[in-house]
Amino acid sequence: MNKTFPFFKLLNVFLRIGGIGSKFLIVTLMSKYFDVDVFGNYGLITSIITILIFVLGLDFYNFSIRDILKTSDKQEIINKVTLTFALYLFVYILFIVVGYFIFSSINYIKPYLFLVLLLVITEHLSQEIYRLLVGFKKVLLANILLFFRTVSWSSIIIYYYYNNSLITINKIFILWLIANTLTIVYVIILSIIKNYNRIIKISLNSNWVKKGLRISSVFFLATISLKSMEYANRFIVDYFMGEELAGIFLFYSNISILITVYINTIVISFELPELIKSANLPDVNKLLKKFKKSLLIHTLISSLFIFLIIKPLLMWQNKVEFENFLPLIYFLIIGAGLMNYSLFYHFKLYIYHKDKALLKSMVFSAILSLLLTISLTYFYGIYGTATAFVISSIILFYMRYNEAKKMKYD
Repeated sequence: MNKTFPFFKLLNVFLRIGGIGSKFLIVTLMSKYFDVDVFGNYGLITSIITILIFVLGLDFYNFSIRDILKTSDKQEIINKVTLTFALYLFVYILFIVVGYFIFSSINYIKPYLFLVLLLVITEHLSQEIYRLLVGFKKVLLANILLFFRTVSWSSIIIYYYYNNSLITINKIFILWLIANTLTIVYVIILSIIKNYNRIIKISLNSNWVKKGLRISSVFFLATISLKSMEYANRFIVDYFMGEELAGIFLFYSNISILITVYINTIVISFELPELIKSANLPDVNKLLKKFKKSLLIHTLISSLFIFLIIKPLLMWQNKVEFENFLPLIYFLIIGAGLMNYSLFYHFKLYIYHKDKALLKSMVFSAILSLLLTISLTYFYGIYGTATAFVISSIILFYMRYNEAKKMKYD
């Protein structure tokens, strides 16, 4: 059966939303189950894990995936995939050593130190496996594995919650790690069985890795800049105002980030590949207009959805600490909405390989965002943090727009 048939597209969307949605459900349940300060610690640790996934990856996939998919010789593909994971193995070893010394001195991480280190590694490895499977057109398998490694452990935690069993951060991390490990082991065994004859003939070329690191460095700086805008404010709130207010800010941040998750799942994953392929074709303007319209419509839909669910969610949560800061969500929705709508200009730069312009807009915005967040948080508290996020999103929107309008396609 043809896997472009709408059923398979809907199935893939369901698997992706189910996988991502289960993590959101866990965060929501834990915001009710844990004390606010404990939830703050849990949120800060998961934020660190998310950021470190991007740090470990070095954005090498931006080079490796494109180069591997352009290669027709199957032995050469195996060589390049092996080289990619050899690079990651070196990064993992270095990370364990450096991470141990850095994170052992952070009080809220110290009790879960080795679990956190292993979660960062297995999450990154799972993400790279997902990208490769999608690149090799094994989209259904990729989404089934994503669904399993998120829904499996989340379902157990949900079962514990509704059966009044004790839930701890340690228990969550152990189940999460087991699910990651099982999917990674499955893919490794499957890959060895299918490619054993080529694996034993691998030939490694370190120059390919050096070239990739040089090319990926631009994307890496841009990615770290963006992630600092999305996540640094959580740690700044924790530093100036403590764990409880960090937990409150984290709760609303995690709600608003649904906009980003939804846009990535419904718009980016379906329309960006076609844009990249059509960059030098006559109908690219038509596709760009469609992409821009889709971003606007789905940003509005996801924002409206959050507006509709936030009050019932707070009533169910029944925690006055969160309810007292309800206006935060309006700031964060505006900021997240602007950031996601500006992806039109970001990807316009990306498909035409305007890497320097892309980097300039991201780094400049990130530096201003950091300065604004520290200053406004110090003087105006948690609402200063939220205001800084909105201003930073406006700056990022303007920078992306300004760089994109310099191009011949407007």
